[in-house]
Amino acid sequence: MSENDIRGDEDAFVREAVRRVLDGDTEAFAAIVNAHQRLIAADLSRRLPPQDVQEVAQDTFIRAFRALPSYRGEAPLRIWILRIARHAAMDFWRKRYRRRDRLFSDLDDATLLHVEAVRQEEIAGRQTDRDAQASAREWLEAALRRLSPDDRAVITLVELEERSMEDAARRLGCGLSAVKVRAFRARRRLKTILEDIRPGKEEQP
Repeated sequence: MSENDIRGDEDAFVREAVRRVLDGDTEAFAAIVNAHQRLIAADLSRRLPPQDVQEVAQDTFIRAFRALPSYRGEAPLRIWILRIARHAAMDFWRKRYRRRDRLFSDLDDATLLHVEAVRQEEIAGRQTDRDAQASAREWLEAALRRLSPDDRAVITLVELEERSMEDAARRLGCGLSAVKVRAFRARRRLKTILEDIRPGKEEQP
């Protein structure tokens, strides 16, 4: 039996499982999970921390079960479920950076110098290095809170965690070109916010 014949048998098996689920046999969905769980886990493992893959995979299949009535068969079911998995991964990162109160104690000096460059001269003349570093952290944290969850996620991955654009794209579930555009726009918004809330800035009359 050729590989195409095997794939054809698998597709027929999956189509039959889909039909049974839509006919009310919810137990048949286990066959769909079994047929795709390795594929989904492998895809999510490239996008998420290892400890979170199983939870997001479970969320993926819950979403797939709920959305199954909308499946029209225009693409193979595995492609359809992969799209759901990538949306679930994107939501994972959005929730993490929306809820997480990020700690800055692990940031290295180079990163801190990068984000506080616009006010280094002002700080240096009136604070100790330790006070300046603490102030810079507070300033950056306040600015990040003003960003949207999407902007905060891409800034954290690309700037603070210094991940590659390719890695950030995988984790955010979008294309490389899209994440480059998002990073560019997020940096510009962050710069504007940092300047707007710069400590010691005099308010305009």
